[in-house]
Amino acid sequence: MSHATHTRSELADACALVPRILAGEARSLPRSTARSLVAAARLTGTRMTIVTLATAGDPPCAVIKMPMTAEGAHAFAWEGDALVALHADERLGGWTRLVPRPLAAGSVLDQPYRVDSFVRGRALVERFADPTVRGVLMEEAAATIHVLHQATASTVTRDADVAELWIDARLADLSRSGADRHPRFLSRAARLREELHDAVTGRTLTTSWIHGDYWPGNLLFSPDSFEVCGIVDWDAADPADLPMHDLMQLVLYTRRLYSGQELGQIVRAQLRHPSLSAAERRILDRYAGWLPDGWPSYRHALLLYWLRHVALHARQNSGSADWRYRRWETTNVHAVLEAV
Repeated sequence: MSHATHTRSELADACALVPRILAGEARSLPRSTARSLVAAARLTGTRMTIVTLATAGDPPCAVIKMPMTAEGAHAFAWEGDALVALHADERLGGWTRLVPRPLAAGSVLDQPYRVDSFVRGRALVERFADPTVRGVLMEEAAATIHVLHQATASTVTRDADVAELWIDARLADLSRSGADRHPRFLSRAARLREELHDAVTGRTLTTSWIHGDYWPGNLLFSPDSFEVCGIVDWDAADPADLPMHDLMQLVLYTRRLYSGQELGQIVRAQLRHPSLSAAERRILDRYAGWLPDGWPSYRHALLLYWLRHVALHARQNSGSADWRYRRWETTNVHAVLEAV
C-alpha cells in the first residue's frame, strides 16, 4: 500500500468514527455541534487526524482531533491539559479567545479523541514570503504571544535541577532516538552540556507559559487586517519555560520558510556568523525577554532554543525513527553539534 493510499485509509477510518463521537457527546456539546457533519479532514506530519465539523450552509463550528500513534497520543493528552489550564487562568482574560477550547474528550473503539471549539482565521504561510508583509505579520504575531508571556511571567532562580530539565533531559531525548550512534555525539553533547550548564545555573530568570511551536503554520490571521485570530496546536506548550523560545521559533522558522533551508542549517550558520535582519533583531530585542545584563547571549539563546526544538522532534519520533528521521538528524542535530 502506498503512503498516499494508507493516509486516505486512515482518514476514512477516523471520519467513520465521527458519528459515534457526536452521538456519545450529544449532552455535552452545543446542539449545532452535535448535529454537524464532516466538512474537512487531514492528517498532519505528526500523524494527528484533524476533522473539521460544520452544519450545512454554516461556517465550521468545531474540530475533532485524534492521534494515530502512541507518541502522538502522549502529546495529544498534554495539549488537552494545556488548553484546559490556559482557559482556567484568570490572568489571561479575553486573550483566551485565540485558543481552542476543549468541549469534550474520550475514547471510542480504543481511539482517543477530543472535540475543540473552532478558531477562525487563516494560516497565511505563503504571505511570509513577501518581505513587506512578513514584517507586519511577524510584528503582530510577536506582540500577540507577548501578552501570554507577560501575563503568566514568574521570576525564579534556576538551579541544577532546572538545568537538568532544560539541558540534560533534552540531550537524553536525542540519545534515546539513536543520535548516540554517531561516533562524536557523546563528546560533543558533553561539551554542549557543560557550556549551557554554566550559562543557566544560578541565574535569576523569567519564565512563563509558552506555546512551544510558534511558527506561521500555527497562527491564524484575518486575511484583511493581518490581526491574529487564533493560535492552534499547543502540544509543545509549557507553563514554565523561557519566553524567548516562541520568538526564536517565529524568527528562525519564518526564515526557514522563505529560504528553503533546514532549521539546523540556519542555526549552524547563525552560530558561526550571526546575522539578523533589522526586522528579526527588532522582534527579538523587543519581545524575547533578554535580561538587562544581556542574558542570554544570542549564542546561548540559539543553543537552548535549538536543543528544545530537536529534543521535541526526537520524542515525537522515538518509536518510529526511520531513514527519513536519520536524514533529518544528520542535518539538524549532528551538523549543529559539530559547529558548537
